[in-house]
Amino acid sequence: MVKIDVSGAKRGVILDIEGSLYKITDTGHTHTGRWGATYNLKAKNVVTGANNTFTYKSGTMLENADLSTMNATYLYNDGTNYSFMINDTGEIVEISDDDLGDSVDYLKDNLELFVQMYNENIIWVVLPKIITFTITSTLPADRGNRANAWTKPATIETGLEIQVPSHKSEGDEISVNTETGAVA
Repeated sequence: MVKIDVSGAKRGVILDIEGSLYKITDTGHTHTGRWGATYNLKAKNVVTGANNTFTYKSGTMLENADLSTMNATYLYNDGTNYSFMINDTGEIVEISDDDLGDSVDYLKDNLELFVQMYNENIIWVVLPKIITFTITSTLPADRGNRANAWTKPATIETGLEIQVPSHKSEGDEISVNTETGAVA
């Protein structure tokens, strides 16, 4: 296992803490005078989904999880499982919607992405930062009001409802940031 300093534990990093895998969701740093700095890590257990908070002194070394990352393509959803093809081997793997979390809102057919594996099990899907979607339903476009930057709700092809600029209409393509859910 690769060790990293606690200061390198940024959001999204997966660590092996006390024999369990945790994905860092938030970090905090506190420095209290001469006592030294402490780091607070909010983390989600990758297997159970439980949220925990860990506190470490500055200089503590943590174990980075030994994950392998592979290129994959999203194929389809059969109702409860999502099927992906590992591009290097052609192997088809399935992941339940519970394990994917919010990533399911951004999955569209033939989407190229990465899967992370730990001990031959897929534990995480890494989406591209920006994905282009087609708007399937929204209110009519307000073409005369381009000076104001107001938004309106719209549904994209995956069924996710997001806020889009007021001049966008059905059939238009938009780029969405998968980390924030905002139009890029």
